[in-house]
Amino acid sequence: MKALYCRKNRYLIALAVILLFLTPITKCVSQVSTQTFEETVETLDFKPLNKTTSTQYCCDKNNNTWLKITVPNDLLNKPLIFQFISAHIDKYSIYVKKNDTWIKVPGNTDLNGGKITPQFQENHFITSTPTIYFKSKTPYVHNGNYILVERSDFRAIVINNMMGLGIFYALFLVSVVTNFGLYFIFKEKVTLIYCLLISTIICIALLEDGFIYFLNDGSYDRMLVLTFLIPASCLLFSLFIYKFYEIETLSKKVKYYYITLISSFLALGIIYYYTQNILYFGILINGSIGTTLITIILGLIYCKHNLSVKIISYSFSILALAALGYYLSIYFGIHALSFIDMSVLRVILGVCFITTTYAILLKVKNLKTDHEYLRTELAHLKANQAKKIYDDLKQKEVTLILFSEQHEIIPTDTNNVLSDKKEEISYNDILRDKYCCTDREIDVILGIWDGLSNQEIAEKLSISLSTTKHHVSNAYIKLDVKSRSQALILKDQLT
Repeated sequence: MKALYCRKNRYLIALAVILLFLTPITKCVSQVSTQTFEETVETLDFKPLNKTTSTQYCCDKNNNTWLKITVPNDLLNKPLIFQFISAHIDKYSIYVKKNDTWIKVPGNTDLNGGKITPQFQENHFITSTPTIYFKSKTPYVHNGNYILVERSDFRAIVINNMMGLGIFYALFLVSVVTNFGLYFIFKEKVTLIYCLLISTIICIALLEDGFIYFLNDGSYDRMLVLTFLIPASCLLFSLFIYKFYEIETLSKKVKYYYITLISSFLALGIIYYYTQNILYFGILINGSIGTTLITIILGLIYCKHNLSVKIISYSFSILALAALGYYLSIYFGIHALSFIDMSVLRVILGVCFITTTYAILLKVKNLKTDHEYLRTELAHLKANQAKKIYDDLKQKEVTLILFSEQHEIIPTDTNNVLSDKKEEISYNDILRDKYCCTDREIDVILGIWDGLSNQEIAEKLSISLSTTKHHVSNAYIKLDVKSRSQALILKDQLT
């Protein structure tokens, strides 16, 4: 026991000696780091960030972005708050000169050393010199769009920003409630898909506006969350377009294209998760937004004459291009696109919410009108069918009387087949010669006369539903009719 006690004492003495020697070593390290900072600043070649500000910027050998910020004289020796209004500019460093020594200001800490949880990263400090330095790994500095104000004025700025955000998210809630209401009234899946789409977009907006940073105290991987949300929103948009444009059949090439895209997104997400290489993240984000643009182009090719389609296509194409420029400026340091910030994207998103909700409302109204029209047309078809059955029964009675008088048996089936062929031949000739109908329009008209719906005609002729509707519209114009019932009346007149 005594030996064990002595051994413990030796360990304690050794630890005390190590701590004693570490104290001057720590001081030396801090002095070296201070000297390194001053030497680094002296070697930097700062250039004006833009013509409207005195802020200067440069990049060092380690690809760090530096800003040289001038503090106004009226803010010297006062408690200040520095903040970038962007969730993408965090984990940066602010260097302030205090007592002839450059110090690094801790983030999200007040002047008394207490921890705070802001919407974006904040730095609280007091300086007596008119120059401070900013250092960050990200190249995105957004034209120096930072806040540097006295602490007493910061609250008013935050309240103004919150009011603008409140209007945007209120518009989002109105859009969601409206579309959910349309879904429960008309049971159209397209409205439910749209609600899911804008929900993912709003999650991205909450991430970009710093609310998730505020709720989680920054303890999350923002880029990893975006690798899931952005491809999910783009694929939901493709599904929304597919349902809204009523594209019944897609070519095998387009299906393979989307299957390949989904597989590529998953592969890039997994690779980025393990490598943390920003190149894979950039390919994933830009590829997802590019998919949205391709989907819009395909939709315009299928339904280019539809007003609702044009409204949605043009509004979301502007949104996709703006989002593409936004992320290019952030992750690839393209300063020419840095004017596209979240305020610009929120305006475009608000326009998209309004226009798309209006387009969906137009579509639902048209569907309601089509349902009423089909109901009326079905009633006419039933009446005509009943009349036709009555005429056929009457004709059969007359035929039976003739058979009984002449004592002859006529093969009814053969006569019906021959009469159908003659009738079809005569109909083809009349439609081609008198009404100048094409072969495809004749096939569509014969399908209408047989009581087939547009979908059934499309399947019978192996053409798309939109093509069938186009031929039906042209046939109505040439026959000078406005509905199926009028087309059936015309058939009776031809016979």
